Amino acid sequence: MTAFLETVPASRTAIAPLKYRADIDGMRAIAVMLVLIFHFSLVPAVKAGFFGVDIFFVISGFLITTIIKRQLDLDIFSVGAFYVNRIRRLAPALLAVLLMTMSAGALWLFPNELIELSKQALVSQLYVANFYFWRSISYFGLGAHDVFLLHMWSLAVEEQFYLIYPVCILLVHRHLKKNFWAAIMLGFLVSFGLNILFVSQKPEATFYLLPTRAWELLMGALVPLVAVKWARSERIDEMIGVLGAGLVVVSVTCYRNDFYFPGFYALLPTMGAAGLLLSGHDRTTRVSRVLSWKPIVYAGKISYSLYLVHWPINVFAALLIEQYSVSWRLAMFAVSIVLAAIVYHVVEEPTHHKRYLATKNKLLLGYTAGLAATISVFVIVRLSDGLPRRFPEEVVRLANYANDKAEKLEKCNFAGQPLTSQTSFCQIGVADQSPAWLVYGDSHAWATYAAFDKWFKLNGQAGLFIFRYGCPPLNGVHLFVFGDKGECFAFNQAVTRFIESQAYLRNIVVVATWRQAIEGRLSMSSQTQPTKEESVQLFTDRFSQTLEHLHDLGRQVYVWEPVPGARKNVPRELARAALEHRAADIEVDVAEYFSTYSFFFDALKNNRRWISVSFSPSEALCNTGKCAVSYEGNPLYSDDSHITKSTVDFWVEVLRRGKSPQ
Repeated sequence: MTAFLETVPASRTAIAPLKYRADIDGMRAIAVMLVLIFHFSLVPAVKAGFFGVDIFFVISGFLITTIIKRQLDLDIFSVGAFYVNRIRRLAPALLAVLLMTMSAGALWLFPNELIELSKQALVSQLYVANFYFWRSISYFGLGAHDVFLLHMWSLAVEEQFYLIYPVCILLVHRHLKKNFWAAIMLGFLVSFGLNILFVSQKPEATFYLLPTRAWELLMGALVPLVAVKWARSERIDEMIGVLGAGLVVVSVTCYRNDFYFPGFYALLPTMGAAGLLLSGHDRTTRVSRVLSWKPIVYAGKISYSLYLVHWPINVFAALLIEQYSVSWRLAMFAVSIVLAAIVYHVVEEPTHHKRYLATKNKLLLGYTAGLAATISVFVIVRLSDGLPRRFPEEVVRLANYANDKAEKLEKCNFAGQPLTSQTSFCQIGVADQSPAWLVYGDSHAWATYAAFDKWFKLNGQAGLFIFRYGCPPLNGVHLFVFGDKGECFAFNQAVTRFIESQAYLRNIVVVATWRQAIEGRLSMSSQTQPTKEESVQLFTDRFSQTLEHLHDLGRQVYVWEPVPGARKNVPRELARAALEHRAADIEVDVAEYFSTYSFFFDALKNNRRWISVSFSPSEALCNTGKCAVSYEGNPLYSDDSHITKSTVDFWVEVLRRGKSPQ
């Protein structure tokens, strides 16, 4: 949003109009650079560069309220004109970046990836990306790094705010003018309260959705009120500027992964941004002079375009560059700045200043055409199954193994439901047999569903099946990961109680990746971040306790050993290697595999007296010094570690060759 406003006379009792403030562009520069440094992983000390988005929110709330309040006081505000200005400001650069991203996708992405990109482009163009990503991915999750347009969630939040807020304050100004600022304060308090209420219970929704984010924009909206009502000396403004800058620095460097966000912690960057806005409101301070340095101001001017382009560049580079090292990330950082400058000077700035699409009708026609084009591309890509003719048939065949996975199995995905009877589980094996088996674990258990189902049928047996994404089958552990909320602990507790109450379940199979231990994700509390050593020690203790307890219940215990997996996404890398007529060097060395999982195999050895059989994928895959990623030309994994469904016969053979641990 532009910081240019025409200056008109105003008293101290009315809101002062905002003249151009170079320091606000400087703030934008700081915000976008924090985001880029974080996303490109350039400075380890910047642990939470995503706070740049929160700073943007505060700036937007400040500017939009100042503009609209002044126009309302002058009786010249038009909701329609406001929306047209928002389209002129935001839509052209967005459309240009979506066009470039889809073009890159058409050139480099395999069909299933292009389909996903077309979905993301459509929800971005419709400004509902936050809803899409809320339902499909965690910003801090394991899959976030290769989501091409994940950063569009914040634009969606801001646009939804722009859609609702002007109408609300117009009505307040018209009917409750004396309570104008009180209404904004009430909105701030309600939104912040919802944020605090839900951040630990529904963290993904709180992160992505407007009702729990609006308070950040409304904090900026309240800055003009404070500026008018609080007569500050130059010394006070200097102190506020330093304090604001300090809060931003502290928020970024002191953030820990066990903090729920936004929550209370988001007050640090947002109050810091509000302090910077307030300190430079009436006079120039030392901090505002630094922020007004011309190179910083220029970065602020291109910040919108820079925010748009940087994440697709980062994702495509990570996808296409075999070793995406720091040097490459620095290079892509520089490429982002250059491309952003081009978008700004060629698209964003000329359209904003009406050198292109000068009239309202031309602008709306252009916007409609862009939206129609995005919808058309989405439809074409979906109906054609991702334009597969761009690649040779064998390349497409390999790439499509990314979709070769178990169905969603919502019924047997534990979501806190009581486990009181067999109907609480999925049934596997022979349909008319009484279940004697129970298989449970994390997403790797989900991936083995077809293998266990067929194995039981071949043996004339039946079982129950349940899983919880990310959660290893270990009693008494919490999963330290964004959004878990203690559900992993509850999952294992519920399954164990069911086993204890159902004596007919004679055989228990535990299946997991088991990597949670060395990733530092196992904790005594879902809100306490463990060290890697603490996480591994907790695994060792709980693995032994879980197996011993099942054995003491008179159950036969079966353990699925960790799959070796691959260095990268198997279908994608095999397809790209086939396209480029080269070998795909993604196999894990057998020595590396046993070194990585030494903690697990030590625990397996130390608890062999409780274990009847262990299933060893490595025994079937790692006979040549490296661990195979394909079988008879077919990928064994749908990503880098989850087994494919169509290779079920191979995995049934792994189950058939189960052995007593030595």
